[in-house]
Amino acid sequence: MRRTFATTLAGLALLTACHQGVEQPETIRVDTTGLAARGEYIVRNVAVCGHCHAKDRSDPDGPLSGGGAFRSWRLGTIRASNVTSDAETGIGTWSAGEIVQAVRVGLDRDKHLLAPVMPYHWYNGMSDRDAAAVAWYLKRTRPVRNDVDSDPNVVFGVGTLFIQPERERNVPEVPRGATAQYGKYLAMYVAACVDCHTPRTGPMSMTDMDKLFAGDAHPPEAFPANPSNITPDAITGIGRWTEEDFTRALRTGRTPDGRVLHPFMPWRQYSRMTDSDLRAIYRYLRTVRPIESEVPLRHE
Repeated sequence: MRRTFATTLAGLALLTACHQGVEQPETIRVDTTGLAARGEYIVRNVAVCGHCHAKDRSDPDGPLSGGGAFRSWRLGTIRASNVTSDAETGIGTWSAGEIVQAVRVGLDRDKHLLAPVMPYHWYNGMSDRDAAAVAWYLKRTRPVRNDVDSDPNVVFGVGTLFIQPERERNVPEVPRGATAQYGKYLAMYVAACVDCHTPRTGPMSMTDMDKLFAGDAHPPEAFPANPSNITPDAITGIGRWTEEDFTRALRTGRTPDGRVLHPFMPWRQYSRMTDSDLRAIYRYLRTVRPIESEVPLRHE
């Protein structure tokens, strides 16, 4: 008999300074068959949570005990949280629903807004089952004690009066397969390729929705390399890449012209994705609008 996993998901009203107006929780149920393996696959190979949450960010496969700093004038100093199952310094006492709320909505268990370094605005489109799988896996990781503190500045404090968390919603599963539809789901809402590979604009450094996947010549300060244009533009993007070129680049870390991908691009983790998933992402990227956008190489 298959078991089900009840996950409490908070429905959220507009954010206020006191974080009031929270609606009553909603409960969803998902089949737990294969959930642990799915959660590990997403956390380690697709979302690559260790890219931010590993204590040693040069080793995304390490313990997700946090501490890595993100600094900017908009935020102050924000450190990635400890998301291991440690009860005192991690998320060991969090419910699965509270973890899902943080991932997809952007609020912690106390209804504090997470810094938008955490791409919850994209993860909001993650399916109920995949979000539950992430929570299922994180709750079962080895606990690592690491007390992490952030030092947000006044700008971020004021910003919380205007930044809204995402709305909680039920998201059905997208049929898996080497299809553009499933590739969009992965590239936008699970791997969140769009978050790094799209330029930002304005004083709030918001994603430029008119230039999705066009690369970023002026990325956040923490980026040691410029994310490439991965639209199908033939000159400045990957329009001349074949499907085999694309999958080979993510398997080997080398582009068709022999350029070595910067290790900040977690291709070693993406290389563990299934052939079907990599092909799905490629097939989706072939459908996006080609944008001529020359992004200079920059390696630090």
